[in-house]
Amino acid sequence: MLKLVTHPAEILNKVMPDFNFANPVLSPYELEEQMVKLMFEENGIGLAAPQVGIETRVFTIKTRNISEITEPFAVFNPVILATSEETELEEEGCLSFPNLFFKVSRPAKIIAEFSDRDNKLHRLEFTGIDARCFQHELDHLNGICYISKISRMKLDLALSKRTKIEKLRKRQKA
Repeated sequence: MLKLVTHPAEILNKVMPDFNFANPVLSPYELEEQMVKLMFEENGIGLAAPQVGIETRVFTIKTRNISEITEPFAVFNPVILATSEETELEEEGCLSFPNLFFKVSRPAKIIAEFSDRDNKLHRLEFTGIDARCFQHELDHLNGICYISKISRMKLDLALSKRTKIEKLRKRQKA
């Protein structure tokens, strides 16, 4: 069973190699199933392979704006082909950084290409939260964490606030 990897794990800063369908680290079906299950258990909408300690270019995503896709799925060897000039500044969180949320600017729309678990190639347009999630998870595959997109001061303030909240919760439980 897969387990969530949290910051400061070294794997979160590594560029991942392509998923090799001829010699997979895990069956693509099994990898998709386990990652989707963990993503839901952790209340996420996306989860990248390095976040579960697996070094390969795969992430799972639960889209909201693509009517023909109703189930979460795994994205293998993704590439962004085009991005909109329009950007959106919205709040993001990350399962590998529990209880840390920051406003991050990202292109509002992307066109991406990727393979599914059957190694069938797809080209899709993602908008809104789906575009944001796709870019966030692809960043993980490139060794980039969302905290690198904010100032050090904002990060330090958020970490301090999170520590105070955690201490308060511990005292309330005692």
